[in-house]
Amino acid sequence: MARHDEGEERRKRFAQVWSLSRQDAGRTQEEMAKGLGISKKTVQNWENGVTFPDLYTGCEWFRVLGMNPLPYYLAYLFPDFFDGIDPEDEDETIGEALNFLVQNLSAREKRELLYLMAGRHGSPWYSLLQLFTAHCHLSMKSRVAVANQVLQSYEMEQELNELVCPRNVAPDITLLKDSVEQAKKSVLKRTKGYTTIVTRQKFGANDEKNT
Repeated sequence: MARHDEGEERRKRFAQVWSLSRQDAGRTQEEMAKGLGISKKTVQNWENGVTFPDLYTGCEWFRVLGMNPLPYYLAYLFPDFFDGIDPEDEDETIGEALNFLVQNLSAREKRELLYLMAGRHGSPWYSLLQLFTAHCHLSMKSRVAVANQVLQSYEMEQELNELVCPRNVAPDITLLKDSVEQAKKSVLKRTKGYTTIVTRQKFGANDEKNT
């Protein structure tokens, strides 16, 4: 009986992935049905936990919404950590959630994070953190403008051999370019965000060993 109750609880949480993300994006069930080429009844079934989308359709759901699926998936998989977590929560709760995320980063992501926090690039981590925080509060249009300038400056200085830390971990330029393009589309479509699907293989063979 306990297993049945646990399974039912997971079904309810999974159904909330679709209903909450759609409501957060300000989309109607009709709009989602049209965007995915399915019936409104199918959308209703997903949101009520009657049936569920497959992996591909689930990814397409967030593409249509123009939103990052990670917060919703984390809330489903680890509700004790991420379901409604808030900056005003207890320090211990925030610490546990952050530790979990760091532990589950890919090897490349850990190197990139370490470079930002402790690399000899000349900018202290707490200053970068404020920059990233402010950046995420800007409109998507402003973020695209900033990202474009950073991308162009990086490519230019790379050509001139003027990068500050050329031997340290480098950004994934392909992913950055794709993110900028997806963000541009989000601005034109007037959606609140965008998503870029990244696989572990994209981070190189060494990371596959750590998954």
